[in-house]
Amino acid sequence: MLPSRRTVGRRGFTLIELLVVTSIIGLLVGLLLPAVQAARAAGRRTQCQNNMRNVAIAILGYVNLYNKFPPAGVISDDPNKRNPGETPIDVPRSTGIVSWHDPICMPTAQEVPMYNWVVDVLPFLDQQDLANAWTRTGPNSSGAIVPYSYRSYAITQPGQPCNDQIGSTALGVLRCPDDPNAHPGEGNLSYVVNGGFSLWTALPLGWTASGVDGRSTAKSYDYSGMRWAIPTQGWGGNVNVCKKLGVMFLEDYGPYGPSPGPVRWNVRTTFATITDGATNTLLLSENTLAGAGSPSPYSKNTETNWATPLATFCMFFGPPIVCGTDGQCISGQLQPQGILDGPGWALANRAGTSANINFGQNLTIKGSFPFSNSGHAGGCNMAFCDGAVRFIPATIDGTVYAKIITPAGSRLPLYARQFAVSQDSFAQ
Repeated sequence: MLPSRRTVGRRGFTLIELLVVTSIIGLLVGLLLPAVQAARAAGRRTQCQNNMRNVAIAILGYVNLYNKFPPAGVISDDPNKRNPGETPIDVPRSTGIVSWHDPICMPTAQEVPMYNWVVDVLPFLDQQDLANAWTRTGPNSSGAIVPYSYRSYAITQPGQPCNDQIGSTALGVLRCPDDPNAHPGEGNLSYVVNGGFSLWTALPLGWTASGVDGRSTAKSYDYSGMRWAIPTQGWGGNVNVCKKLGVMFLEDYGPYGPSPGPVRWNVRTTFATITDGATNTLLLSENTLAGAGSPSPYSKNTETNWATPLATFCMFFGPPIVCGTDGQCISGQLQPQGILDGPGWALANRAGTSANINFGQNLTIKGSFPFSNSGHAGGCNMAFCDGAVRFIPATIDGTVYAKIITPAGSRLPLYARQFAVSQDSFAQ
């Protein structure tokens, strides 16, 4: 008789066991997902820092070749707009620079926004072909040599692109991967140069920031500019102070040829004039509202790209609120108080205000917010004049932030002088 066979049944998972396993897997995914997202964000921030470092090195390559920093932007003057008796070296208010930025001045057809610092450093970004093709000046319909705009469609070299096409070419090194306002395939610019505390040296215009998209505007206070110098010193006094507040500035091309020509208010920074030290002075910051954009009031209703020389599209500034709401920088609130810096400097970075780093993260209109802001949480990548790139937290002390913006704060007039900055306060 054959032995009986006992059928052994296969036991499956119970519902409770499945729920437990599913819960464990969900818990693990929930724990891992933030770490993965944080790692990706860190990777994008590192890529942004690498791009910024390459841009900073390109600018320093220009400095090594020419012994001075390039202009932040170049705008041609309008010789036909001047009042009787005015010459290119007399009244800054008559220049194209002011017309493109001051709310009470309107530019004319003769005032041309030409190019910004990116064009000058193209050869150092391995873009020699684009640099060679860029046209600074050329013939008009009458054959006269005139300045060309960054939006020019004229082709002066057969087989070469026009300025508009060049400036609208996407260059990855100019774009941060976390820039939320970048336009794919267009002339993006996530990195902007240090312009100090005003839009222009000869006639310092402030910029009133707003948390509402499209509400920010140029503010000239008493319509003679912010008072960074004693009124009797005129525009020359402003230049002498403002050139100590930033690194790269707007230039007036002038009606008689490019700078340094007869236009006396054009100034260039050299390493010798960075008396606070290149390691302590900012060169670049991020700004998600620079570069490529649609026509808007901030660009006088023209499209923009990485070659746009308008200040709010290619530069960043320290908030002028340090001088008070009336723009009187000579009033005493910036003057040292014993061994302490003037209290006004602390307003350069203040939480909960438009002067806070990254305050402009939620704005979208290009050119509306020329202050440091990025797509990163908690702060902004910034490059120094020695080529070092650091992540500057949004909580940095305002006085420290003001000091690393100014290249010669120790040489400012007594009413605005700064004490030396401790590197421990910003170097991490």
